[in-house]
Amino acid sequence: MKKIFLIAITMCLLTSAPALAQFNWGIKAGLNLSSKPKSLGDIKSEGKNGFFVGPTAKFMLPVVGLGIEGNILYSQSSSELEEESITRRSIEVPIYLRYELSLPVVNKFLEPFVAVGPQFSWAMGDGEESWKDVAGDIYEWEYKKSNLSLNIGAGATVLNHIQLHINYNIALGNTGELKADPSGTGWDYIKGSKVNTWQVSAAYIF
Repeated sequence: MKKIFLIAITMCLLTSAPALAQFNWGIKAGLNLSSKPKSLGDIKSEGKNGFFVGPTAKFMLPVVGLGIEGNILYSQSSSELEEESITRRSIEVPIYLRYELSLPVVNKFLEPFVAVGPQFSWAMGDGEESWKDVAGDIYEWEYKKSNLSLNIGAGATVLNHIQLHINYNIALGNTGELKADPSGTGWDYIKGSKVNTWQVSAAYIF
């Protein structure tokens, strides 16, 4: 009898979950605040600001506060190496597991959340730049064609429609490669580098 009772409760929860779930979509835009490329030795480098924009959607189970958020974003980010600015244009697909905090009084106008998940990236264009230094040595920086990274962030939805989000994007592999040809006979120095990015965004949820 107990088993039948437990099965009945489980079936009720499974069948009621889709009815309780909430689906919302909107438009997101924000800034990429790129860090300095890592592991480049004596090469002078700096991170530069960029932007991203695109549609966003979330699927929430309000009873437990858990949900999934997905985005398809056009993104532009840049790095500066030896005073040469190199820009990467890409399509980014971040997917978040979200947890919305239940604060009875505050939730009437503000819903805080935390979010974590992978981000898949595909470059548009070559993302390459070559230059010579004062000694005549040749260098080339090339962004990778695809990247996998991890997002960790938090934010809040204000008045059910405005979503504010701050996020740290951690590269899980090399973002690009620096090649050097000091002798003029071919690349004899190749160094991979990672670029992590702070992201600040706002979205309007319909």
